[in-house]
Amino acid sequence: MSNWSCSQQVCASCRYWCGRRNIDFMACFFEVLGESGICSGPDGSFRGIETNEGSSCTQWETFRK
Repeated sequence: MSNWSCSQQVCASCRYWCGRRNIDFMACFFEVLGESGICSGPDGSFRGIETNEGSSCTQWETFRK
């Protein structure tokens, strides 16, 4: 299990990442429960591809808006 913060632009902290994770109530810290997950991002991302929690792309978006 890894921990990431909302300031780190990685898949684990992206709103589009569908991996297993616990997110605190402020959406500032992410505890990853698996190493990979499916990307559900927009066109230009890795949509439909299994990505590693520490990966990133230009379509990254913060979990909280």
